[in-house]
Amino acid sequence: MIAILPFLIIFIGCATKPPPMEPASVQECQTDEFRGFGVGTNENEALTEAHSALSRQISSSVNVTIERIVSQQVSNGKEDLASGYESKTVIESDLSNAHDARIVRNKRNGNKINVIVCMTKSDAAKGFLERQKRAADSLEMVSSTMLSTEHPRQKNEAWHKTQMLWMEFTRLRSLLEGWGIESPYSEYGTYAKARENYKNYCQSLKVFWQDVGNECSNAVFAVLSKKIKIEKSECTEGLNMKFNCTERCKSSSYGIECAYDPSLSIESCGGESYSLLKTQTPATGIDIGSESKAREKLTDNLPKAVFLSEWEKEIKEWVPKCTD
Repeated sequence: MIAILPFLIIFIGCATKPPPMEPASVQECQTDEFRGFGVGTNENEALTEAHSALSRQISSSVNVTIERIVSQQVSNGKEDLASGYESKTVIESDLSNAHDARIVRNKRNGNKINVIVCMTKSDAAKGFLERQKRAADSLEMVSSTMLSTEHPRQKNEAWHKTQMLWMEFTRLRSLLEGWGIESPYSEYGTYAKARENYKNYCQSLKVFWQDVGNECSNAVFAVLSKKIKIEKSECTEGLNMKFNCTERCKSSSYGIECAYDPSLSIESCGGESYSLLKTQTPATGIDIGSESKAREKLTDNLPKAVFLSEWEKEIKEWVPKCTD
């Protein structure tokens, strides 16, 4: 009898150990940091894409912050100093300090390389702080020009630039505050001084109308005075609108044609000439055989003449743009 001894066969399986996982702190950014991810065939390509993604995330954060600021200004029911002009303007970001981004992951995956970069808010703020410094410097220079000049158009232009720079300055400050970063710059005193100066300038300067008192003058004054505050009196201090208009009628192939040839000199009350407005397309009135009817048509056409809208635009460049 052959005894069959049972064999205990033990199979020992050698399982392959998985590669150690990278710590979360190495793989990803902190919760309060900006993150950029990029893929490329080499490290430089992946890093460039990661920096672009980082810049887009920063820009998105900026846009959301600015929209929140504008919304708050509207809901408060008042025009904040930062929202005086072009409230839809958005501060765009560019990652000028990409080298400050920290590479937390650089890993090959097949024939591609994955890169993750992180940036703290304090590092992301560096470019915006520099922009705010430039805005502050420009605000000082432009407001100084506005305070020193009495030239009407230059003063208007300098005041407009002052408002735009102040708007950018305060929005940058609000953005930085939203990131928990205190701005070292404060330009309210400069802006307030410029604003008070321009307010006084607006209250003291008037626009006067001097004309020859004919039908043409009356019609032009009636149109422009609806859009611009002008008074018919002796010029004392401010802008003097010296209007002249000659009438001519002549026979043409269309019949009798009457036209006004207007001109407007914008001057100071002291006689300094600023601008002389003329027109290439004067108002006309035509009738086949009657001069009186041609004159009537001329009178009807004058308020609709193209040159009036052109003159209005030019005059407004000289007239103060008063604010509260």
